[in-house]
Amino acid sequence: MKQWYQRRVRGTNQTNNPSTITMSKTYVLLVVECTPHLNWYETFSGVSLSDGSTIQVEQAGWEEISLTSYHDAGVVLSINKAKNPLPGTSQERHRTVKVDFVLLRSVSRGVHLQDSRNLLFGLIHANIPSVNSLNSAYMCLDRAIVFGALKDIQSKLGRENFPLIAQTFYPHHREMLITPEFPIVAKVGHAHSGFGKIKIKSSEEFQDFKSLCALHGDYVTVEPFIPWDFDMRIQKIGPYYRGFQRISSNWKGNTGNSSVIEDLEVTPQYKLWVDECSKLFGGLDILGLDLLHSKEDGKVYILELNDTAIGLVHKYELEDMKNMRDIVITKMEKLFVKKDEAGPSSRTPESQLETVELLTSQIEVLKTSVSEKDRKIAGLEQQINNLNSEKGKKKSLFGF
Repeated sequence: MKQWYQRRVRGTNQTNNPSTITMSKTYVLLVVECTPHLNWYETFSGVSLSDGSTIQVEQAGWEEISLTSYHDAGVVLSINKAKNPLPGTSQERHRTVKVDFVLLRSVSRGVHLQDSRNLLFGLIHANIPSVNSLNSAYMCLDRAIVFGALKDIQSKLGRENFPLIAQTFYPHHREMLITPEFPIVAKVGHAHSGFGKIKIKSSEEFQDFKSLCALHGDYVTVEPFIPWDFDMRIQKIGPYYRGFQRISSNWKGNTGNSSVIEDLEVTPQYKLWVDECSKLFGGLDILGLDLLHSKEDGKVYILELNDTAIGLVHKYELEDMKNMRDIVITKMEKLFVKKDEAGPSSRTPESQLETVELLTSQIEVLKTSVSEKDRKIAGLEQQINNLNSEKGKKKSLFGF
């Protein structure tokens, strides 16, 4: 049974030396994607590692996955057929795979009954490498933890240089006694995408809200309501930055269908903010920082940090997906490809230039060495010719 779980070997790659044969492996990449129409099979099509190893993509949502993590054989997934499979892909059938790497593009906890944390824990249990890291995904499960990390950045940069919105945390309804000045925005538990969020304008409304919270065990966070004219997102995918500005008629900018999204310049200040955020939780390769622009005082407020499951703006989807793909390939190269097995494609332009310069200098040394040898040979030949000439003179003088 254990042998069944071992990574499959597919084909061989032969080097120029017939006595040397390297085996190319197939690595299974699980892409957990919450947006079904995004086609990661196409994005990774034709891509392989520098040693010739191929990448088998398996794309699925959390709801289609079940798994078991074995201490000696890794994590084995059973993936159901997708409700609306991408044509011509493995989503058209049920499959069982052993996963080597994960690209995490979905939150593992949503609204009621949407809770896949145990699957995330299973991947963590198996120590599966991932983008973003599974540990960072775990830390980003709850807004209270993320907000605490943002406060750490604020303590380093200062309030003026990192204008994080003020926030109050209540562990349960019994502590909901003192509130900030109304109006406020109250958020229940971990929820995102506008769920569990309400604007409260008075003490009476707050008491009504508190009575509802008493029926559940969730914590509550409260922030001052900022009258805003637009909100923003600064996106970072590896070394690539994008800025977006959104105008919406809904006070919850991320709900409804009437919002208008435009490109936004990523200023040095915005770049500093996302660069600092990218260092959190061991490093975030993919993130989006949400901001609010106040229409009253013109100030910008940092609202929240989104990690690996950021939504992609349609016109940049394919480019952003390719940038994520490149991050995955780079990390898989470091994990799975030995330096002595890497082919030329694994070399950077800088290292190629260094190699060319080294070879050029070696050629010049050899040329110099050859020229020196040629001079020595010419000198010896001249000495031989001189000796032969002396010998001929002596022969004619004595007649023999």
